[in-house]
Amino acid sequence: MAAAVLAFVLVLALTGGTRSVEVPRQAVTGETHLSRSGTLFADPLRASVEVLVDRNRVDPNRIGFTTRFEPYVRVGDAHVTRRDTGPVTQLVYSTELICLTNTCLAKRSGESVRVQFPSAEIFYTPKSGGRRTLHATWPALTIGGRTSEVDLAGADPFLQPSWRATTDPVAVTYGTSPRLLRALLFTGAGLLFAIGLFALLRFAQTGRLRFRVLSPLERAVVLVERAPGDAPDKRKALELLSRELAQSGEPELALVARELAWGQPAPLPTATQPLTLDVRRVIEQRSNGHVA
Repeated sequence: MAAAVLAFVLVLALTGGTRSVEVPRQAVTGETHLSRSGTLFADPLRASVEVLVDRNRVDPNRIGFTTRFEPYVRVGDAHVTRRDTGPVTQLVYSTELICLTNTCLAKRSGESVRVQFPSAEIFYTPKSGGRRTLHATWPALTIGGRTSEVDLAGADPFLQPSWRATTDPVAVTYGTSPRLLRALLFTGAGLLFAIGLFALLRFAQTGRLRFRVLSPLERAVVLVERAPGDAPDKRKALELLSRELAQSGEPELALVARELAWGQPAPLPTATQPLTLDVRRVIEQRSNGHVA
Protein backbone atom coordinates (compact mmCIF):
# COMPACT_ATOMS: atom_id res chain seq x y z
CA MET A 1 0.00 0.00 0.00
CA ALA A 2 2.82 2.40 0.90
CA ALA A 3 4.57 1.57 -2.40
CA ALA A 4 1.41 2.38 -4.37
CA VAL A 5 1.01 5.73 -2.60
CA LEU A 6 4.68 6.54 -3.24
CA ALA A 7 4.31 5.69 -6.94
CA PHE A 8 1.22 7.92 -7.21
CA VAL A 9 3.08 10.82 -5.59
CA LEU A 10 6.01 10.35 -8.00
CA VAL A 11 3.66 10.40 -11.00
CA LEU A 12 2.09 13.64 -9.81
CA ALA A 13 5.50 15.15 -9.21
CA LEU A 14 6.77 14.20 -12.66
CA THR A 15 3.65 15.19 -14.62
CA GLY A 16 2.84 18.27 -12.59
CA GLY A 17 -0.56 16.93 -11.56
CA THR A 18 -3.68 18.29 -13.19
CA ARG A 19 -3.02 21.54 -15.03
CA SER A 20 -4.99 24.42 -13.54
CA VAL A 21 -5.56 27.90 -14.89
CA GLU A 22 -4.80 30.84 -12.65
CA VAL A 23 -7.72 33.25 -12.75
CA PRO A 24 -6.51 36.88 -12.74
CA ARG A 25 -7.45 38.99 -9.75
CA GLN A 26 -8.83 41.70 -11.99
CA ALA A 27 -11.56 41.02 -14.50
CA VAL A 28 -9.35 42.29 -17.34
CA THR A 29 -5.56 42.67 -17.47
CA GLY A 30 -3.48 43.88 -20.39
CA GLU A 31 0.15 44.04 -21.50
CA THR A 32 1.89 45.55 -24.52
CA HIS A 33 4.81 44.07 -26.44
CA LEU A 34 7.12 45.21 -29.23
CA SER A 35 9.01 42.73 -31.38
CA ARG A 36 12.22 44.63 -30.57
CA SER A 37 13.27 47.46 -28.29
CA GLY A 38 15.79 48.86 -30.76
CA THR A 39 15.55 49.01 -34.54
CA LEU A 40 17.01 50.73 -37.58
CA PHE A 41 15.29 53.25 -39.78
CA ALA A 42 12.65 51.71 -42.12
CA ASP A 43 12.80 48.32 -40.40
CA PRO A 44 9.39 46.66 -39.85
CA LEU A 45 8.11 46.36 -36.30
CA ARG A 46 5.38 44.22 -34.74
CA ALA A 47 3.26 45.63 -31.92
CA SER A 48 0.98 43.41 -29.81
CA VAL A 49 -1.55 43.95 -27.04
CA GLU A 50 -2.24 40.88 -24.89
CA VAL A 51 -5.40 40.86 -22.78
CA LEU A 52 -6.53 38.25 -20.23
CA VAL A 53 -10.27 38.18 -19.54
CA ASP A 54 -12.16 36.41 -16.76
CA ARG A 55 -15.26 35.20 -18.58
CA ASN A 56 -17.15 34.87 -15.31
CA ARG A 57 -17.06 38.65 -14.96
CA VAL A 58 -16.60 40.02 -18.51
CA ASP A 59 -17.82 38.87 -21.91
CA PRO A 60 -14.75 38.66 -24.23
CA ASN A 61 -16.91 39.71 -27.16
CA ARG A 62 -17.31 43.12 -25.50
CA ILE A 63 -13.57 43.88 -25.36
CA GLY A 64 -12.23 46.69 -27.57
CA PHE A 65 -8.81 48.18 -28.35
CA THR A 66 -7.76 51.73 -29.20
CA THR A 67 -4.15 52.68 -29.78
CA ARG A 68 -2.01 54.98 -31.92
CA PHE A 69 1.50 54.45 -33.28
CA GLU A 70 2.68 57.86 -34.51
CA PRO A 71 5.08 58.37 -36.24
CA TYR A 72 4.74 54.73 -37.34
CA VAL A 73 1.95 53.61 -39.67
CA ARG A 74 0.22 50.26 -39.97
CA VAL A 75 1.17 47.88 -42.78
CA GLY A 76 -1.74 45.64 -43.77
CA ASP A 77 -4.64 44.63 -41.56
CA ALA A 78 -4.45 44.07 -37.83
CA HIS A 79 -5.00 40.55 -36.46
CA VAL A 80 -6.89 39.49 -33.35
CA THR A 81 -6.50 35.94 -32.02
CA ARG A 82 -8.45 34.30 -29.20
CA ARG A 83 -7.64 31.32 -27.01
CA ASP A 84 -9.88 29.99 -24.24
CA THR A 85 -8.34 28.10 -21.33
CA GLY A 86 -10.74 27.24 -18.55
CA PRO A 87 -12.58 30.39 -17.43
CA VAL A 88 -9.87 32.66 -18.88
CA THR A 89 -9.75 34.02 -22.44
CA GLN A 90 -6.57 35.38 -24.00
CA LEU A 91 -6.99 38.03 -26.71
CA VAL A 92 -3.95 39.16 -28.70
CA TYR A 93 -4.16 42.20 -30.97
CA SER A 94 -1.14 42.47 -33.28
CA THR A 95 -0.20 44.66 -36.23
CA GLU A 96 2.84 45.37 -38.40
CA LEU A 97 4.33 48.89 -38.29
CA ILE A 98 6.85 50.87 -40.30
CA CYS A 99 8.20 54.42 -40.27
CA LEU A 100 9.57 56.06 -43.42
CA THR A 101 9.37 59.75 -42.45
CA ASN A 102 12.00 62.18 -41.23
CA THR A 103 10.55 61.95 -37.73
CA CYS A 104 12.31 58.61 -37.33
CA LEU A 105 15.65 60.02 -38.49
CA ALA A 106 18.15 61.52 -36.08
CA LYS A 107 19.15 65.12 -36.70
CA ARG A 108 22.82 64.22 -36.51
CA SER A 109 24.65 61.24 -37.90
CA GLY A 110 25.42 58.59 -35.32
CA GLU A 111 22.58 59.59 -33.00
CA SER A 112 19.34 57.72 -32.39
CA VAL A 113 15.69 58.64 -31.99
CA ARG A 114 13.60 57.60 -29.00
CA VAL A 115 9.91 56.95 -29.66
CA GLN A 116 7.21 56.44 -27.05
CA PHE A 117 3.79 55.36 -28.31
CA PRO A 118 0.68 56.66 -26.51
CA SER A 119 -0.82 54.20 -24.04
CA ALA A 120 -3.13 51.58 -25.48
CA GLU A 121 -6.73 51.80 -24.26
CA ILE A 122 -8.61 48.58 -23.54
CA PHE A 123 -12.28 49.25 -22.95
CA TYR A 124 -14.80 46.70 -21.73
CA THR A 125 -18.18 46.36 -20.02
CA PRO A 126 -18.40 44.01 -17.00
CA LYS A 127 -21.46 41.86 -16.55
CA SER A 128 -22.26 43.95 -13.49
CA GLY A 129 -22.60 46.98 -15.77
CA GLY A 130 -20.68 50.19 -16.41
CA ARG A 131 -18.10 50.89 -19.12
CA ARG A 132 -14.48 50.77 -17.98
CA THR A 133 -11.13 51.55 -19.60
CA LEU A 134 -7.73 49.99 -18.94
CA HIS A 135 -4.52 51.79 -19.99
CA ALA A 136 -1.46 49.77 -21.04
CA THR A 137 1.89 51.55 -21.49
CA TRP A 138 4.10 50.72 -24.47
CA PRO A 139 7.82 50.12 -23.93
CA ALA A 140 10.12 52.78 -25.34
CA LEU A 141 11.61 52.24 -28.80
CA THR A 142 15.04 53.36 -29.99
CA ILE A 143 15.56 53.96 -33.72
CA GLY A 144 19.08 54.09 -35.09
CA GLY A 145 20.24 55.50 -38.41
CA ARG A 146 21.56 53.40 -41.26
CA THR A 147 24.47 55.67 -42.11
CA SER A 148 27.32 57.29 -40.27
CA GLU A 149 29.79 60.05 -41.02
CA VAL A 150 32.23 57.39 -42.21
CA ASP A 151 29.70 56.15 -44.78
CA LEU A 152 29.14 59.65 -46.12
CA ALA A 153 32.77 60.73 -46.17
CA GLY A 154 34.05 60.87 -49.74
CA ALA A 155 30.85 59.35 -51.18
CA ASP A 156 30.16 60.06 -54.85
CA PRO A 157 26.64 61.58 -55.15
CA PHE A 158 26.31 60.23 -58.71
CA LEU A 159 26.81 56.60 -57.66
CA GLN A 160 24.32 54.39 -55.90
CA PRO A 161 25.06 54.38 -52.15
CA SER A 162 26.21 51.07 -50.72
CA TRP A 163 23.49 51.06 -48.06
CA ARG A 164 20.58 51.31 -50.50
CA ALA A 165 18.69 48.09 -51.13
CA THR A 166 18.43 46.66 -54.62
CA THR A 167 15.29 47.31 -56.64
CA ASP A 168 15.58 44.12 -58.68
CA PRO A 169 12.41 42.00 -58.45
CA VAL A 170 12.62 38.74 -56.57
CA ALA A 171 12.53 35.47 -58.43
CA VAL A 172 9.09 34.34 -59.54
CA THR A 173 7.69 31.34 -57.71
CA TYR A 174 4.78 29.11 -58.71
CA GLY A 175 2.44 27.01 -56.64
CA THR A 176 2.39 24.49 -59.51
CA SER A 177 5.18 23.95 -62.02
CA PRO A 178 4.28 25.54 -65.39
CA ARG A 179 5.58 22.47 -67.23
CA LEU A 180 3.46 20.14 -65.12
CA LEU A 181 0.40 22.35 -65.53
CA ARG A 182 0.91 22.51 -69.31
CA ALA A 183 1.26 18.72 -69.50
CA LEU A 184 -1.93 18.23 -67.46
CA LEU A 185 -3.90 20.67 -69.62
CA PHE A 186 -2.73 19.06 -72.87
CA THR A 187 -3.53 15.61 -71.49
CA GLY A 188 -7.01 16.72 -70.44
CA ALA A 189 -7.64 18.33 -73.83
CA GLY A 190 -6.51 15.14 -75.58
CA LEU A 191 -8.85 13.03 -73.48
CA LEU A 192 -11.80 15.32 -74.22
CA PHE A 193 -11.01 15.22 -77.95
CA ALA A 194 -10.77 11.42 -77.89
CA ILE A 195 -14.09 11.12 -76.06
CA GLY A 196 -15.78 13.44 -78.56
CA LEU A 197 -14.33 11.56 -81.53
CA PHE A 198 -15.41 8.22 -80.08
CA ALA A 199 -18.94 9.53 -79.51
CA LEU A 200 -19.10 10.85 -83.08
CA LEU A 201 -17.98 7.52 -84.56
CA ARG A 202 -20.37 5.66 -82.30
CA PHE A 203 -23.35 7.71 -83.43
CA ALA A 204 -22.30 7.43 -87.07
CA GLN A 205 -22.08 3.62 -86.86
CA THR A 206 -25.43 3.20 -85.13
CA GLY A 207 -27.19 5.52 -87.57
CA ARG A 208 -28.33 7.94 -84.89
CA LEU A 209 -26.38 10.82 -86.34
CA ARG A 210 -28.24 11.86 -89.48
CA PHE A 211 -28.43 15.25 -91.10
CA ARG A 212 -31.93 15.39 -92.49
CA VAL A 213 -32.92 17.87 -95.24
CA LEU A 214 -36.44 19.29 -95.10
CA SER A 215 -38.72 18.67 -98.04
CA PRO A 216 -40.34 21.63 -99.89
CA LEU A 217 -43.65 20.91 -98.14
CA GLU A 218 -41.98 20.91 -94.71
CA ARG A 219 -40.19 24.18 -95.47
CA ALA A 220 -43.50 25.75 -96.49
CA VAL A 221 -45.09 24.68 -93.18
CA VAL A 222 -42.19 26.18 -91.23
CA LEU A 223 -42.57 29.49 -93.10
CA VAL A 224 -46.26 29.65 -92.22
CA GLU A 225 -45.56 28.91 -88.55
CA ARG A 226 -42.83 31.55 -88.26
CA ALA A 227 -44.36 34.37 -90.33
CA PRO A 228 -46.06 37.21 -88.36
CA GLY A 229 -49.85 37.01 -88.40
CA ASP A 230 -50.55 40.57 -89.61
CA ALA A 231 -47.81 40.85 -92.23
CA PRO A 232 -47.91 40.22 -96.02
CA ASP A 233 -45.30 37.50 -95.48
CA LYS A 234 -47.99 35.41 -93.82
CA ARG A 235 -50.14 35.47 -96.96
CA LYS A 236 -47.14 34.66 -99.18
CA ALA A 237 -46.23 31.72 -96.94
CA LEU A 238 -49.81 30.39 -97.10
CA GLU A 239 -49.83 30.73 -100.91
CA LEU A 240 -46.55 28.78 -101.10
CA LEU A 241 -48.01 26.11 -98.82
CA SER A 242 -51.09 25.90 -101.05
CA ARG A 243 -48.95 25.22 -104.14
CA GLU A 244 -46.85 22.58 -102.35
CA LEU A 245 -50.00 20.83 -101.08
CA ALA A 246 -51.47 20.80 -104.58
CA GLN A 247 -48.27 19.28 -105.98
CA SER A 248 -48.24 16.74 -103.14
CA GLY A 249 -51.73 15.47 -103.94
CA GLU A 250 -53.63 17.21 -101.14
CA PRO A 251 -56.17 19.42 -102.98
CA GLU A 252 -58.48 19.91 -100.00
CA LEU A 253 -55.72 21.23 -97.75
CA ALA A 254 -54.40 23.31 -100.67
CA LEU A 255 -57.82 24.98 -101.03
CA VAL A 256 -57.94 25.78 -97.30
CA ALA A 257 -54.46 27.31 -97.45
CA ARG A 258 -55.42 29.46 -100.48
CA GLU A 259 -58.61 30.71 -98.81
CA LEU A 260 -56.65 31.70 -95.69
CA ALA A 261 -53.99 33.40 -97.79
CA TRP A 262 -56.36 35.80 -99.57
CA GLY A 263 -59.38 35.89 -97.29
CA GLN A 264 -60.45 38.72 -95.02
CA PRO A 265 -59.48 39.57 -92.35
CA ALA A 266 -55.74 38.85 -92.25
CA PRO A 267 -54.94 35.25 -91.28
CA LEU A 268 -54.40 34.88 -87.55
CA PRO A 269 -52.37 32.13 -85.81
CA THR A 270 -55.59 30.69 -84.37
CA ALA A 271 -56.84 30.15 -87.94
CA THR A 272 -53.61 28.82 -89.46
CA GLN A 273 -52.65 26.49 -86.61
CA PRO A 274 -55.27 23.79 -87.42
CA LEU A 275 -54.05 23.81 -91.04
CA THR A 276 -50.37 23.38 -90.11
CA LEU A 277 -51.27 20.56 -87.70
CA ASP A 278 -53.16 18.74 -90.47
CA VAL A 279 -50.24 19.19 -92.88
CA ARG A 280 -47.74 17.84 -90.36
CA ARG A 281 -50.02 14.87 -89.75
CA VAL A 282 -49.96 14.12 -93.49
CA ILE A 283 -46.16 14.43 -93.56
CA GLU A 284 -45.87 12.05 -90.61
CA GLN A 285 -48.09 9.48 -92.29
CA ARG A 286 -46.01 9.65 -95.47
CA SER A 287 -42.79 9.06 -93.52
CA ASN A 288 -44.09 5.65 -92.36
CA GLY A 289 -44.69 6.71 -88.81
CA HIS A 290 -41.36 8.56 -88.30
CA VAL A 291 -41.82 12.10 -87.07
CA ALA A 292 -40.53 14.63 -89.59
